[in-house]
Amino acid sequence: MTHLIRHSRLPLRFVLLLALGAFCVDAPRAHGDTLELRGGVQVDGKIVRKTDTGSKPHVIVEVDPEMRLAIPLSRVVKTVGDGEEKLVWYRRQLAQVGEDAEAHCQLARACKGNGLLAQRDFHFQRAIEIDPNHSQARAALDYVRDGNEWVLFADQQRRRGLMRTAGGWEVPEVYLREQRRDEFDEASKLWIKELTKLRGLVLRPGKRSAEALESIQAIDDPLASTALAEALEKSRGNKPDPKSLRMIYVKRLGALKTSVAVQALVRTGIFEPDPGIRTAALLQLQEYGGSSAVASYLPILKGDNRKPVEVTAALRALNYFPDPELWQEYVDALITTHKSLTPKGPGMSVGSNSLGGSGLSTGSKQEVRTKTVQNPAALELLRQIAPGVDYRYDQAAWRNHFAAQLTQAPDDLRRDP
Repeated sequence: MTHLIRHSRLPLRFVLLLALGAFCVDAPRAHGDTLELRGGVQVDGKIVRKTDTGSKPHVIVEVDPEMRLAIPLSRVVKTVGDGEEKLVWYRRQLAQVGEDAEAHCQLARACKGNGLLAQRDFHFQRAIEIDPNHSQARAALDYVRDGNEWVLFADQQRRRGLMRTAGGWEVPEVYLREQRRDEFDEASKLWIKELTKLRGLVLRPGKRSAEALESIQAIDDPLASTALAEALEKSRGNKPDPKSLRMIYVKRLGALKTSVAVQALVRTGIFEPDPGIRTAALLQLQEYGGSSAVASYLPILKGDNRKPVEVTAALRALNYFPDPELWQEYVDALITTHKSLTPKGPGMSVGSNSLGGSGLSTGSKQEVRTKTVQNPAALELLRQIAPGVDYRYDQAAWRNHFAAQLTQAPDDLRRDP
């Protein structure tokens, strides 16, 4: 039996169970088969009977002329060699289909259930040859309607400019953009790990500290933008990095000239508490990214919930990007109003209701206070775009001045329509 049951790891009780039922069946001989059982066991022999019903479904295998084994179907993973039986069934069915499209379609489905995939495709194809509009056969072969004709779904998608990917059919530009984004994300993660390691070496004095600092100063890979941006922003925390190291972050971001780098510098240019770092970021934006900076700072001047300190910070940053075409925004920002709610305070008040009753309430009501603020940074912007002119905080005078300039010299201070 050892040459017929290969790689056996069957428990002894299971082998004995097989042997006990070995000689209880007498059936016609079959072709050679191999049964793959759980646990890596293979049994070679001839399947003489297969019982799918009853309390113990099993298969009878003749392993030699004097021994037959009854193997529970629950232990059988795969049977190799039963193809002849299926082909006999197929030939019997084939003789009955004739030239009926529906019969070919039904036989194709039956072939699929028996694992005869080549025969399945053949009969679906025969069905549409007999009846070109057999919708079920067409659908099985992946055809779709395109106007008045049937076309393969794949051909239709390609004509639409789509490409097949692991996730389905996609627009090539979208797919490639997503691929690049995934590659960018992966490379960014690697740079975050690398910069974290280099930063740790720089902050921990030792033999490799100087070498690590030189490595940071030499970063020129645009994919390192996210790592540098995160390092710059995180270094504003309770334990900031040395100013010299933060300056390196700013200079490297400015040199990379990526959208991630620009946005990091834009945030630094307004939120950074250290004036030296803040100025360095704005100077980098003067070289590259000025339009993004202006587009980010201008809305702060008009926000409904703007605070005086925010307007001051935005105007301070905008002074690095004076633009004559923005004179109206600068004039409007000369004097700004800000609303705030006063906190409730202790106290008692008497009130009455609609029915004539009265009562006492404690605590004062919140009041809306309006505060008017003059902004020197807005005045400085106006002085930059109109040298030699100074109407201080007289907004009407400034508006008249620029209106006159537009009338006298249409090419100056021109706004796009």
